[in-house]
Amino acid sequence: MHAAPASRRLAAVARAWLLSLTAGLALGLGGCASSRVIDSEVRSFGGSVAPATQTTYAFDRLPSQSSDTTAQATQERLEALASAALADVGLTQSDSSPQYLAQVSATVEQIARTPVRPPFAPFGMGGFWGFHQPSVGFGMNWAMEPPWYRYVVQIVLRDSSSKQVVFESAAQHIGPWSDTANILPAVLRAALRDYPNPAPQGATVRVEVGPQGLTDRP
Repeated sequence: MHAAPASRRLAAVARAWLLSLTAGLALGLGGCASSRVIDSEVRSFGGSVAPATQTTYAFDRLPSQSSDTTAQATQERLEALASAALADVGLTQSDSSPQYLAQVSATVEQIARTPVRPPFAPFGMGGFWGFHQPSVGFGMNWAMEPPWYRYVVQIVLRDSSSKQVVFESAAQHIGPWSDTANILPAVLRAALRDYPNPAPQGATVRVEVGPQGLTDRP
């Protein structure tokens, strides 16, 4: 029996390597999904009056957040997640004479990543799930580039009587995770980590998402 041409052997090995890598990525992501540290960039600001703890608030929606039934349903889900983060810093939701009005907004978008051009090598593998994008080379400039996601949340607390802002915070997380129901609570919690003390200089806040819920990380 004659040996297969070199090009066929190369293609066969390449397919086997790709299948192996795909399985490895699936296993790696599956393991990480049970416990992940979500890092968010946070900046917060205070008003002329220091914000209080152990007090009450009610959600206050913008017109765009209640323009139709879809917007209302989306906002209700977001406020349900935000209420847990607000409770963690001592604020209790109450529609009866609340001290604060809380406006909460969030955006989640898929972002493209710059393709990696690995150096020429018969079989070379680049960085793995970090700030360096993963890549695999098969003697050509070919790269695997899964999308990443940007989560941005903003929380504004206003005095219900004067309508003046007493606390404002925004947090952003960028990463490979698309399970919004698990990631948004961590970003919301990060946004309120410094409450009632604002941190206008900005900081990286880490929150672990695990089987037991959310846990602050140094």
